Formats: sequence, structure tokens, C-alpha cells
Amino acid sequence: MRSKLSYSLLTAVLALGLSACGGSDDDNADFPDSYLQFYNGSPNSAVTSLREVDEGVIGSASYGDSTALFTRDAGDVDLEFFRTDSDDQEVIVDERTINLRDGQKSLIVLSGDFSTPSFNEYTYQREELENHFRLFALGLVEGQSFDLYMSDSGAPFTAANQLGTVSFDGFEELVYWDGDSDSDDFDEGEYTVYLTTPGSQDVIFESPTINFAFATEYVLAVRSTSGAIQNEVEVDLIINSSQVSNFADVDADSQFRLYNSLDAEELTVEFDGNNDNSAPDQIVAANTITPFTEIEFGDYRLSAVGNTDSSLNFNNRLVTLNQGESKAIVVYQDADGSLTSLSFEESNLPQVFDKQVQAVNLVPDFIDVDLYFVRKDETIESAEFLISSIDFGENKTLSLPSDFYELVAVFDDNEDTQVLLDRTELLGINEEENYIVTIEKTDDSPTGFKVSLLF
Repeated sequence: MRSKLSYSLLTAVLALGLSACGGSDDDNADFPDSYLQFYNGSPNSAVTSLREVDEGVIGSASYGDSTALFTRDAGDVDLEFFRTDSDDQEVIVDERTINLRDGQKSLIVLSGDFSTPSFNEYTYQREELENHFRLFALGLVEGQSFDLYMSDSGAPFTAANQLGTVSFDGFEELVYWDGDSDSDDFDEGEYTVYLTTPGSQDVIFESPTINFAFATEYVLAVRSTSGAIQNEVEVDLIINSSQVSNFADVDADSQFRLYNSLDAEELTVEFDGNNDNSAPDQIVAANTITPFTEIEFGDYRLSAVGNTDSSLNFNNRLVTLNQGESKAIVVYQDADGSLTSLSFEESNLPQVFDKQVQAVNLVPDFIDVDLYFVRKDETIESAEFLISSIDFGENKTLSLPSDFYELVAVFDDNEDTQVLLDRTELLGINEEENYIVTIEKTDDSPTGFKVSLLF
């Protein structure tokens, strides 16, 4: 049976001497090259790019994401990690030289606070596997450790097997509890992962059923949530591709917030689930967005009515909130004046350097509205950031760097003439917030329309 291996932080020891992590010289016949991959595990990071010095960009990764797996020749490789600031200038985050070896994979992990980031290299020998997989665990929650358990799918926690303790920046290969004569590695199939605090039997995280369907090496990364919902625990599965699977706790709460876009009507909003899974009724003033309301995940019935005009109402709209999910619900008037709503998921990515903005068109008179984000040295013709063709009752998403922007909403009429709906002053989209931009009708604007920035 393969011995359990513990890996420390990035050191020269890992880069130079990790020949005992499984396999043999014969494995190089199956994996004759060296392999490189980058994973971003810093919860307040920017999108971070990786390149070889004096060469092109290898790849980029946002929080909880990875690059693809790249094949390289063995030997020393000089790497640069960088982000792009609001002036489109590259900011070097780190530079380092790593030594790649034939048959080995080097996984470079960004962790910790992005103001003083750590770039750790974890190296292991690749193996040819058949109907089995290898599993490594990586800790990315600063200041916390977790006992990791695993069971066959459908088995309760009492039948789970403790595989090790996951600490911050620790990296460990886990040992299968039921190896056989064919292999000591894990059998392909479906499993459940559990986390507890060290020494405790109280489960703080239970994964949904995870299908380990590939004969490969998996890295299970334990990290905290970011963005709209923060400081919860999630699990990522990193494989030899850019596709990272994310799993929230099966019992994780969700949250929602409401925006009443009506200019002059207060609304009472009901958010009802089954049994006791309901939120208290909320009275939402005109042109107001509420704080987030935390609630159990599930399917809910949304109803709303005007407090002075009861003809403005709707009942029993379905809103689904999955585990660890945050949604915004916008209540507005349809083309015929009827009350209606739309909902969309808000970003779970860090909102520190890069902002993921949601834009909503609530103007029934116009479809295909263009929304420009114009910086102080730009016009709409030179603006780098644009959300185009937003239909009525539709939301679209854009990622843009933290900066000050003038928001300009424009409609192209049938004669291809641009009609200005509204423009704002320079507004700071530079806080750690999830921003929503709405385009609405109003009686308080010379054009009859307004653009609002909500957060």
C-alpha cells in the first residue's frame, strides 16, 4: 500500500527531491514529459495570469479556477505571475524559477491574502491508472484545519473513513481504505466527502455525491467562499484540465435580496417555502434594494403587492435557491403595466480587483439597449467595456476592473440613430460589493429614463 505523503509549503526540497511519491522509472514511458498547472486559491485575488519569462501567456485563473495542464520539457522554467490593473497595465505579482522533471506534474497554487500572496509548488509523479484514481488533499482556509472523511456514496457519516487532517497550505496524498490485489488506489465510483474540526465528530461540511469517473490524479482543495456569500467552506476538485468542479455543503444556506424598481409604490413581498422555510414578509420602499436575507436552500413562492395600489400584484412565482447560492430579485412593471419580476444569481468570485456587474433593462419601450462603462479618458466610441443588446426584462453580466465609470445607456433606433437614454456622473465601482446596474423609466429625468447603480 502506498505510504501517505505529507507535503509542506513550497520549498526547494519539493522541487528537487520528490521521487518517493509513487510510481517508478517505468512510469516515464507513459508520461515522458513534465507537466505544469496553476490554480488560484486566494480568496481576495484578482484574475491572475501565468507566463514564461520572455514568452507568451500560458493561462489565467480566477479564484477557485485553474489553467489547463501544460506539457513542458524538463528543466528550469522562469515564471511570472501578473494581474492587469484598471489602466490596463500589468502588475507583476510574483516571479520564480521552478525545476520540471520528466514524468512529474508541478501544481502551482496561489494562496493567502493577495496583498502578500504565497505561490506554493506541489509535485508528484504521474502514473498510468486503470479503473482507479489517486486523491490528494490541499488546505486553503487560512488559520483552520479540518479532518477529512470519505465514504461510499449512500453511506452515512458513521460509516465514513478518516483519511487525514487538512491544514492551511498543506498537501497530502490520501490512502484508500479498501485497497485490493488489483490496486491500492481508490476505485472509480461515487463517494461523499465530510469535513469536521480536528478531533470532532460534528460534521461541518458534507458534499453531495461526487463521481470520481476518471482514472487520473485528483486534488481536493478545501477553500472558503467569496463574493456574495463569504466565509463558508467549499470543496474544489482539480484534475488535469481547466475544468474545476466546485461542491458546496449539502446543508449550506442561501440568500437573496430584493429591488423594488417602482418610482412611487411601496411593495409588500412574501417569500414562502414549505413548512417553516419562509422569510418574513418584507415591505420594500420604491427604488430601494434590501440587504441580503439568509435562508435555507430550496424552492420558494414569491408574491408581491402594492401597498397603495393593490392592482399591482403577482402571486406564486417560483424562485429556486441552491446551496451556497445568492440571488437578486428585481420587481418591475411589464409592458402592459403589470407587476412582474426577474431573478439572477450573483457572483461568488472576489469583488476586490475585478467586478462582476449585472445589468438589467427595465424599459419596455426599447429592446437591445447598449450600456457603456466610460472612464474619464474615454468616450463611448473608445470605451473598452460595454454590455450590448440588453433586451427588456433581461440581465447580462460583465467583468471589469475596479475604477470610476460614467454609465451611458444608448438605444439604436430603426434609422440606426443612437438615442441617449441616460448617463450618470463618474461613479466608483471600486468597493468589495456585488453591483447591479438598472436601466429604467422615470419622471424625474429630462429624457424620461435613468441609469442606477445598486449595491
